[in-house]
Amino acid sequence: MNKNFLLLVLVAGSTIPERALAGSSDERRAILFFTAETHGTLEPCGCTSDPLGDFARVSALVRSAAGRGQGALIVDAGSFAYPMGEIPSKKVPAAELRAAFLAREMARLPWGGGAIGETDLARGIASVAPKRLAVNLAPAPFIEPSRIATVASIKIGVLGIIDPEVAKGEGLSAQDPSTAARQEVERLRALGAEVVVLLAPVERPLARTLARTTGADFVVVGKHVGQGMAKAEPVGAAYLVSPAEELQRVGRLEIVLRGKTPRLSSEPLVDAGGAAQTKERRAELDRILERLDDDIARWQKEAGSDAEFVTTKLRTRDELRAERQRIGEGAWKAPATGSYFTHELIPIRRALPRDGALSATMHKLDRAIGAANLRMAEPPASAESGRAYYVGEKNCVSCHKSAARQCKATVHAQAWKTLVDVGKEAHDECVSCHVTGYGEVGGSSLGYTKGFENIQCEVCHGPGSIHVEKKGKESPFAGILKTPESVCVRCHNEKHSDTFQYKAYLRDVIGEGHGEIARDALGDGPTGKSLRKAAQTQARKTTTKRGP
Repeated sequence: MNKNFLLLVLVAGSTIPERALAGSSDERRAILFFTAETHGTLEPCGCTSDPLGDFARVSALVRSAAGRGQGALIVDAGSFAYPMGEIPSKKVPAAELRAAFLAREMARLPWGGGAIGETDLARGIASVAPKRLAVNLAPAPFIEPSRIATVASIKIGVLGIIDPEVAKGEGLSAQDPSTAARQEVERLRALGAEVVVLLAPVERPLARTLARTTGADFVVVGKHVGQGMAKAEPVGAAYLVSPAEELQRVGRLEIVLRGKTPRLSSEPLVDAGGAAQTKERRAELDRILERLDDDIARWQKEAGSDAEFVTTKLRTRDELRAERQRIGEGAWKAPATGSYFTHELIPIRRALPRDGALSATMHKLDRAIGAANLRMAEPPASAESGRAYYVGEKNCVSCHKSAARQCKATVHAQAWKTLVDVGKEAHDECVSCHVTGYGEVGGSSLGYTKGFENIQCEVCHGPGSIHVEKKGKESPFAGILKTPESVCVRCHNEKHSDTFQYKAYLRDVIGEGHGEIARDALGDGPTGKSLRKAAQTQARKTTTKRGP
């Protein structure tokens, strides 16, 4: 364990040493990071222009905040360990390696606890680690009701619940989550908790009920979180927050307490927005006002416009202009008095630094996962008589030398190398789009890729056995001459190739000796390379440069 950081072993009533206070002498500050629905995802596909996620960047973010004297904590609202859906038997070893790694490394951060989501139980109760928070379950070795941590002199209570339906599916008996959580919140307050966070791996409607009925200050939603909640949602005296799935956007609360110590639950905790929200709202208002100005000008010129409707829109515009003036162009300012918090979803982009030690450990894990995958690997289906099958580019180049030469100069010819460079050549979620004939008759499969590495001729033109056997004299042609977009989007989709445009990408892969007439017909225009470069440049511009 890194001795420069404190491992939080948080049980009800335990504390960690106070950190130096930030801000004025009458302010106490703590930072709370929150995640949910990680689903065992350590890092994203690196093929997009702006990939989001990466546990090593999250670790660096949390450790940096914890090391700045303010104090930090990270919590998780469930479905942390395993992917969604049933895990095929051949993928179980890799899934278990990832889950064990995440459990071990998360506990080495300033860990405030995690709830039990549906996928956390994918491998049964015995596989749950680290110990989770579930106040509405009977005592068991894998759970505890809550924890208290002192973070920069602020006592933060963290509790979790389990969805009763999820518990039932595992043969467990769960109490009503609202009742159990309300009682535990009261107990945490009696123990001195000044801020209480409830981890709720349930959908938003039930999370709102918990926010209204339990007395918690924050409820972190942990089910169907999608891209997260850009703003904290007030529900009664509490606030609902949610991160994005798979560590794409990690939630961050900065809690600032002023006045008497300890803070009483009756004292308001105000949502002060924060610099990121202010900037976002400023841009949003500018867009809305520009559109309203254009619409109102058009309505006023059009004969027969509803005068009352136009008057209402004018009033709306005045209100928005007043809000825009209040925000102004200056930096965000904290409230003059009272306790408050700021909320932000931090995109985990490449521009953020990585935890170097953890990154190295993740590379070792990649190799271990690859080895586990290879032990479970099965060869592709054998070629069948009378059915076209894949033969590999070695059978193409003798007759199509100019086409082969042109293809060798494209990014398709480097597809396999990009996996080898990052140690992912035995990761099934990556290999299928970096080889030829994956999972097809006579083609390739995980561990059986020799001769089919890279994106070869048959990916675009179909299996070539008949064409080779007939020496190109078959009738009709046993393949695809003009590759349709539907073939490309199997891999060039939003998840793996966000800048894909069919014609632009074609300009990169056809040319002299290989679709020369089709390339001339496309003419000048954007290429896949130019689109990707522009997207990467834009991603760098939009990345927040602030520290945590």
